[in-house]
Amino acid sequence: MAHGKKITLFLMDGNPNGRWTCELSNWTGKAYKIPRTLLKECASRPDLKQAGVYFLLGRSDESGQPLAYIGEAENVFDRLCQHLDGKDFWNEVITFTSKDKNLNKAHVKYLENKFHELASGAKRYQVQNSVVPSKPALSEPEQAELEEFIEHALVLVNALGHRLFEPMVSVSNKKDNEATFYLTKAKKTIASGIPTPDGFAVFAGASISEKVSAKSLNKGIIALRDKYIAEQKVVDWITTEDLLFSSSSSAADFVFGYSVPGPVQWKTADGTSLKDFESK
Repeated sequence: MAHGKKITLFLMDGNPNGRWTCELSNWTGKAYKIPRTLLKECASRPDLKQAGVYFLLGRSDESGQPLAYIGEAENVFDRLCQHLDGKDFWNEVITFTSKDKNLNKAHVKYLENKFHELASGAKRYQVQNSVVPSKPALSEPEQAELEEFIEHALVLVNALGHRLFEPMVSVSNKKDNEATFYLTKAKKTIASGIPTPDGFAVFAGASISEKVSAKSLNKGIIALRDKYIAEQKVVDWITTEDLLFSSSSSAADFVFGYSVPGPVQWKTADGTSLKDFESK
C-alpha cells in the first residue's frame, strides 16, 4: 500500500515564476528550482555551494522537444554559473544537495550516472550529455543510501513539474489490472495501447498505414509521422518503440493515416470501446 508524502514548497521570491525550494519530510536532501535569469540571485545560498547534482532543462527551438543535461559538481552554484556561458538551451535548473553535507565527489558522480541512466531510459527528454557519466566504485552501504536518495529525488522532480525520469507506460511495466486497447483493420489487430496521465501510449509493434489523407489528417500528425520515420521510431511502417500521444484520437489518427474518433476506435479485447470503458 502506497503511503502519502509531505512535501514542503517555498517560493523564495513570493511568486511561482521565481525560485523554489522543495523538501520532503524526514529526508536530508534539498531541491532548488531556479530560473536561468535568477541564478545569480542565489550567490549567497551556502547550500548551493556544496556537492550535488543538477538538471539543466529547456526545449529545442526546432522541434519543441524537451531537453535535459544531467551534471554534478563539488560546488553546484559555481558550475551552474559556468553553464550560463557554455550551454544556451536551458531556461531553468533543478538541483539536489544534502542538508547535512554528507555528499562527496564520489557520491554525486554515482548520482549523476544513475540519473543519466534513468533519463535516457525514460525517453521523455532529449538528454544533452555528450558522454555517459562514469560510475564510481562505492561500498554496498553507500550505494543503498544513495539509491534511497534517488527515490526521494524522483518524487520531488515530478512535484516540481518535470517528468524527466518517469517512463511512459509500456508493455513491460503495465499493471496487470490495466485494460489494453486495440485498433483493428479488416478484422486484424494493427495496434495496441493504453491511456496514461499524459494522453495515450501506443505500444511498439503497431502497424501504421503507408497512405495518409492530407484532407482529413492534422498537419501536426503528418509531420510527426515524418519525424518518427526519420528517427527510425517507425521502420517499414512498424513502430519500433512505445510512442506517447496527447489523446486517443491523435494516436488513432497516427496509425490509420486519416482522422477517426479515438474513444470509439480503441477497444478492449472483448469489444468495449474506450468511450464506454471510461463511462462505466
